[in-house]
Amino acid sequence: MTDTHREQGVEFGELAARLDGHEYPATIDELTDEYGEYKIEFADGSETLSAVLAPLTDTCASAAEARQAVLNSVSGSAVGRKGYTDRGAFSSAPNNVSF
Repeated sequence: MTDTHREQGVEFGELAARLDGHEYPATIDELTDEYGEYKIEFADGSETLSAVLAPLTDTCASAAEARQAVLNSVSGSAVGRKGYTDRGAFSSAPNNVSF
């Protein structure tokens, strides 16, 4: 059985448990050295942790911050339907009034 952990459409899988068990604070370099080959999957593909976090140089204080760094950095193909809104085509029109 595979461990799963999905957040905001991003599947961390086994990586979530690894991040949870890691000692913090930890730099992005430390995390990618240790877990860089783990795949992060989403609707239209996957990327390695190394690829996702490559542009960052931060230090994460917790596993939650590490996961948030991933969520902030995944490619545009993880977004799903771009421009989708369930509020209708004209929801931002200036004459609309909401009570």
